[in-house]
Amino acid sequence: MNVVTALLMSKKKIIKLFEVSKAYSEDSARTLDELGIYNPEATFELLYDNVISATEDGKYFLNKV
Repeated sequence: MNVVTALLMSKKKIIKLFEVSKAYSEDSARTLDELGIYNPEATFELLYDNVISATEDGKYFLNKV
């Protein structure tokens, strides 16, 4: 498995964690620790791609489209 494939799999797993936690808004946002996310590289890419957003207090939520 190459690095790109591994990163894509990580992103899908991270998105699933947000969905299971129902973190879809600032009110339901969770910290990365609460979500069990320990791969900041994939998380930063999701932030950059506007898939997830961050709150001012360091929590994150999934942007539903």
